[in-house]
Amino acid sequence: MNDQKQRREALDVSQSFIIQAPAGSGKTELLTQRYLKLLLVSDSPESVIVMTFTKKAVSELTTRVIKSLGLAQGNRPKDPHKQIIYDLAFQVLERSKTLDWQLLNTPERFKILTIDSLSRLITSRYPSKNKLVPKKVISQNWARYCMYFQAAKKTLLAVDELEYQDSIESILLYLDNNVDRFYQLVTDMLAKRDQWILKLYQHGTLNIETLRLSSEKVIIQHLFLLKNEVEYYFDPTFFKLLKYNSKLEFAQIQCVPDATIKSLEVWKNLSRLCLTVQGRWRSSLNKNNGFPVELKIQKRAIIKIFQSLSSHEQLRELLSGVEHLPDINFSTDQINALQDIAQVLKLAVSQLKILFDVNQTHDFIQVSLDADQALDEYHVGDIALFLDNKIQHILIDEFQDISVIQFSLLEKLISNWYSGDGKTLFLVGDPMQSIYLFRQSQVGLFLQVRARGIANINPKFLQLYTNFRSSQSVVDGNNEIFSKIFPNKEEAYKGAIKYEYSKAHFTTESKKAINFYPFAYKRYDFEARQVLKIIQNNPRKEIAILVRNRSHLNNIVPVLNQANIKFEAVKILPLKDDLFTRDLLSLTRALRYLGDKLAWLSILRAPWCGLLLEDLLVLSQNNKRVIFDLIQDDKILQDLSSDGRIRVDNFAYVLSDIVNQQSRFSFTQLLEFAINQLVPPNSLSVKQSMIKTQFLQIIYDCEFEQQLDVETINQMLDELYTPSVNVLNARIKLMTIHEAKGLEFELVIIPGLGRASQNNKSPIIHLQEFSNQSLLLAPIRSYTQLNDSCTYVYLKHIKSQQDRFETIRLLYVAMTRAKYKIHLLATLSQSNQAIRNTFLKLLEPIFQNQFDQLKSSVIEDNKQPIRAPELVRYIKPIEYNNLPDRSKKKMNFQLNVDLQYKSLLGTLLHQYYADELFAPDRQNIRVRLVECGIGSMDIDDSIDFIINMLNLTKQDKYFSWLFKQRVSTQVEVEFINDKRNIIIDRLFIDEGALWVIDFKTERQVNNESIVQFIQRQKIKHSHQLLFYKVILTECYSMEVKCALYCPAVQELIRIS
Repeated sequence: MNDQKQRREALDVSQSFIIQAPAGSGKTELLTQRYLKLLLVSDSPESVIVMTFTKKAVSELTTRVIKSLGLAQGNRPKDPHKQIIYDLAFQVLERSKTLDWQLLNTPERFKILTIDSLSRLITSRYPSKNKLVPKKVISQNWARYCMYFQAAKKTLLAVDELEYQDSIESILLYLDNNVDRFYQLVTDMLAKRDQWILKLYQHGTLNIETLRLSSEKVIIQHLFLLKNEVEYYFDPTFFKLLKYNSKLEFAQIQCVPDATIKSLEVWKNLSRLCLTVQGRWRSSLNKNNGFPVELKIQKRAIIKIFQSLSSHEQLRELLSGVEHLPDINFSTDQINALQDIAQVLKLAVSQLKILFDVNQTHDFIQVSLDADQALDEYHVGDIALFLDNKIQHILIDEFQDISVIQFSLLEKLISNWYSGDGKTLFLVGDPMQSIYLFRQSQVGLFLQVRARGIANINPKFLQLYTNFRSSQSVVDGNNEIFSKIFPNKEEAYKGAIKYEYSKAHFTTESKKAINFYPFAYKRYDFEARQVLKIIQNNPRKEIAILVRNRSHLNNIVPVLNQANIKFEAVKILPLKDDLFTRDLLSLTRALRYLGDKLAWLSILRAPWCGLLLEDLLVLSQNNKRVIFDLIQDDKILQDLSSDGRIRVDNFAYVLSDIVNQQSRFSFTQLLEFAINQLVPPNSLSVKQSMIKTQFLQIIYDCEFEQQLDVETINQMLDELYTPSVNVLNARIKLMTIHEAKGLEFELVIIPGLGRASQNNKSPIIHLQEFSNQSLLLAPIRSYTQLNDSCTYVYLKHIKSQQDRFETIRLLYVAMTRAKYKIHLLATLSQSNQAIRNTFLKLLEPIFQNQFDQLKSSVIEDNKQPIRAPELVRYIKPIEYNNLPDRSKKKMNFQLNVDLQYKSLLGTLLHQYYADELFAPDRQNIRVRLVECGIGSMDIDDSIDFIINMLNLTKQDKYFSWLFKQRVSTQVEVEFINDKRNIIIDRLFIDEGALWVIDFKTERQVNNESIVQFIQRQKIKHSHQLLFYKVILTECYSMEVKCALYCPAVQELIRIS
């Protein structure tokens, strides 16, 4: 099995291709080669577009292309594989010189972007009349949810409008007037409206006859497949034996039924005879099945037939599925409910659009919908006309992750492309790695293009096989496992994908590459200690611990910490669970709501005060006054211990100053000042310092959006994770399987195989489009109905099958990250069985022997208790720093600027530098300062500060050089590295060197000389800039120079 011929053919730039490339097959390298080859036949780099789905993927692909061009400036490598990319890159550089492309100096000419970015480009080129100003895309989940929820509430408020009154009232009655459920169901539908909005309102969709025909097509298709399976596998004597059955409904089945609606009941009877209620082949028959004791011989013969069919899973699933088929007839009540739901959802979408317009925002779904609509409203079927008559080639990476709306967009963009017209489409992906159903990706679209093409293009299908990542043992082991658990037949609408074998490029052996460790019910402690043992037995290996859900690491992290194992947790440990975060949240609540008793008691107990429980009890017993008043009452304080009085006295002094300044400063500024006084910055650990920065950003965002409440703060915290500190290069990585996609590790550990994922919610309306273009939909049951309709149940069953197939693919992604070893760990259920919807259930047939041996083989280890984190309490009362004398309680402006506002004013100055606006009027600055949260009392001083900095900049000798108009200049440019994201203030190429400029607004302090100031800045910022230099050196093959620009002293400070 050699795929070199396919790889060479994929570089034929005169043809369009769709490539199926399994894990480790080097598809990104192939895509890069194809891209470089296309540049050789293109008039300009902009005529070739590469699209993918994430910014991270865009950054990685761009870096790969730039690195390839950089290497082509050196000597030709000896490795034949590397020679391919070298030769292509070398030729591209030569063409760049000939046509004066200046690719290395202008990397922005590489059109590598996300599909969402293309959608935004389309909407910006073809705005509607009320959308002439570009909108901001809402990227945070909490902000999107808030917008959807507001739209749902506004939808209900329209109940008095004549057009919608009947529909809203009907749906409310349908839901038993449960307003909260109404909000939740509508909110959930808005969050995935791209799945239904293009289908639900098509002409005739809600017509009773249309639905009946769709249902009939689904039933007949199912029976047709089942009939073929039964005819092929069933022993002919089976039907002869049925004539002895004592029950008429079974005895009448004398042959294989027809695949017709009339025969549906016969098929159901056959299913009930052959299978149990759980859908398994019967292991016994009795009088209830029409086989009394006297029919012993016939029973034995039929059971033998069932046993012979036990390995035919497709037959069993089809036979079991007969009981879950949709209704053949729809009632008027069902149709009315569907029409009312459709009307309510239509109103909800309209309300959401109004909210988007008012707030000048939109979500990624709306960007795609607007782009799709723009291509309908304007005659831009030809993408060449659409984008300045330049686009000739489109390449898409990870094509298996495309959604319905993105597919529709692509289809319209290439609607006027034809084979042989010089334009090509190159789609590469791996259906076996499609794991983003929750983001509405539809792997069936990959199968559709592979079979029928897209628009007028029928790309040639190529299959890759070679795995360059894993050892032969790992590849062979994965082949053996996944060939048994992937479906045997592909069904696009279910997301059923057949397994494709891989072949290892490297024959380096690793004995027993795949290891399985089962543990008894809820023995998560054993599982965690086994993970530790594996790590300790492999002291030099790069190891990844991959989990389906973050909670599956809850028992493992404490064990690793207890053993002093350093690890990097990649988006694993929730920020809100960190003790320091909880203290900051309590402090926020206390300052925001002086009457929040629990919050005040919490911050008095926190390490920065450290009151004993008996002292807290004294303060908590007074229910008539708020804690803030009590800690300032000398009479109350006399009842505290001597230690408690000292602690409370200092603590109250700090917070009373903060509370008294609430009318003068923004809440973010006050909170930051409070934190700095309670926990001086130099006393914070690196991790706490990073958490503090994250938390203050949340508070600033909430305040800016005028949503500064505990619920919103908690929603924002839900999306953030505790930073990993000093372990960025740790050999142990903890991450979810989704985060690990695209990565590779020497050894992979997958614990928690026996744990199930969360159940899906039941939507207000279920709908599914099938391969035969029929659309089936059904409403959720009303409060008067005991059960969902058969159609709703059927559609839920389809969804559960889609989820099951994606679970298989998720396990495939996890196990194909490994180079040499895979360790699988699982705890069983109470009955030593695997739970449904788990990885373990999929692997149960593979490791059945170890399952059976578990009961007798589990050895009760001496259980080592896992210690809870220790509570921290300062032994001595804190001596708060930088507090003014008690007779001078006011915080002056200078202290505020130096300690609190420096970053805010610096941010605004950066904006003016980025906009190259050096003479703004005072009103312009005033508006921006208010947006930054500067209080009205300090506005004038702040305006003077900004104007002074801009004037000093204009008068500086470096001004003309810094802000010279260059093609290569980029501002606020973001780079993504494995370690972190970085944002560079100003980047440009000058005299063959890449300059990195970081602006700093700092000034001289305490009669500091210029020389001392420069030295202090170098010490303070060298590490950061040199880190930038390392990142950029990896991306650009040229000299990188770094400098700080400090306008306050008019100095450009070189960092080397």
